[in-house]
Amino acid sequence: MNRISQAQMLRTRAATVILIATFSLVGCNSSSSSVDSTQQDTSAANTTVVAASTIDSASTATPATNSTVLAAPTNTQYSLVSSSGQVTDSSTIQQNSSLSFGSTGSTTNTESNGADMTPPSEAELAAMKISTMPTARIIQESILGFDTRYQINPPNTYPERAVALITYNNNSHCTGWLVSKDTLVTAGHCVHGGGSNGLWGTLSAFKIYPGFSDGNAPYGFCTPKELYSSSGWISSADSDSDIGIIKLNCEVGNSTGYLSYFVANPVDNTAITINGYPGDKASGTQQWGSKGTVSNSTASKLYYDNDTIGGMSGSPVWVKNGETAWAIGIHTNGESILSPNTNSGTRISQNVFDLITAVKALP
Repeated sequence: MNRISQAQMLRTRAATVILIATFSLVGCNSSSSSVDSTQQDTSAANTTVVAASTIDSASTATPATNSTVLAAPTNTQYSLVSSSGQVTDSSTIQQNSSLSFGSTGSTTNTESNGADMTPPSEAELAAMKISTMPTARIIQESILGFDTRYQINPPNTYPERAVALITYNNNSHCTGWLVSKDTLVTAGHCVHGGGSNGLWGTLSAFKIYPGFSDGNAPYGFCTPKELYSSSGWISSADSDSDIGIIKLNCEVGNSTGYLSYFVANPVDNTAITINGYPGDKASGTQQWGSKGTVSNSTASKLYYDNDTIGGMSGSPVWVKNGETAWAIGIHTNGESILSPNTNSGTRISQNVFDLITAVKALP
């Protein structure tokens, strides 16, 4: 397999974007192929189920009756849906850009960014530690041969500190990553069960801990103001549009920094990194990284040989250029019969880019 080095790829791309201000775009559509594989999450079995374990629903979700509708609901796969029932037609959120620049942040005056700096209690830490997935579930996830993951210890530099542990009812749950001072990207199944039978997570049950490691939360935690996903995920649990976005009640990204993201084309043979909180490592309370290569792709999916485990759902699939990390996808799925020897994620197509950017712009 021919591999393109991270530096080489980004030097070429940066020159294209900055010097001649043009960039190739790849859009998504509902006919793109998808992988029906086990979703990766670490929700405890005795808590409210937020993440779906399988993709099996294909009917239309009903928004909350007491919510305000921003635009007429449509059947468009990439309309923006909020947990309060607001729907924004995808045609109204189309962007004129295909890249969003990040920030390396500043660690000074952390308290001024509105995060709750209260350390996790002993009870909270104990709850995290009992939420490790059963062994059988871990086996179903995808270490592809020899486990090449490595611990980020501690994740106190950029971009690792912009990657966050997401807990639900204090249990280790998923991974997310900041794209602005107050916007976090994750997998759709980390915020909603998928399809008409799926449920939104309860806002007050979530806590987001950037740069968390072994009980240490140097940037505190934030909670959601609102949860967002795509109509494709909400209505039919379509894995091509498995994306979740959380608007935070704080501006912790000013301290941690946040990732750039862009519509990358081509992506095959690209060297990538995935950072997240795997459930088999310290009960999902340590950040681990995995390096690999994109083996193939569709308009809406990326397939790669990075090692991943449940709890890493929502992790950024990224490359680095200088001091800035550039995300090209969102990790969502383990290996499947249809996609052997690869894990996979939602590709940042123009449609996904537009969803993220629309939420980022909200107050």
